Amino acid sequence: MPSLPMIAVRYLAWMVGLRILYVGLTMMTSFPNTLATVVILAAAPAIEIAMYAKRTARAPIVFGGWTKIWAVMFGVYVVVNVGLPAALVATTRAAVLDGSGLGSLAIVTASTGAMLALFLWVGTRAGRSG
Repeated sequence: MPSLPMIAVRYLAWMVGLRILYVGLTMMTSFPNTLATVVILAAAPAIEIAMYAKRTARAPIVFGGWTKIWAVMFGVYVVVNVGLPAALVATTRAAVLDGSGLGSLAIVTASTGAMLALFLWVGTRAGRSG
């Protein structure tokens, strides 16, 4: 089993890096910045994380190991995209506390969790030899 803190740092770097690149791209080209894009940008690094985990593992990773890897990535996502904005941005905190923004936030968070699982599974199959 690879190091979970290393996976968390790797995922955080990918997630933040992709988001910064996409924000720059939207500013230069006026691409839409939708919630679906947020979900995909947060989940896409799971493919590389799965390939990294397979490459660095000393033994095959069982289902419980993949579940831990998914939980680490999902936890990082929730802290960065739910916890920090709710703690630092007054309007986000107010929307979460009064419930007006909770539905959208819950849907995006659940969708990201599902996409993380899907992309993690894709990453386990990527680069497989015949």
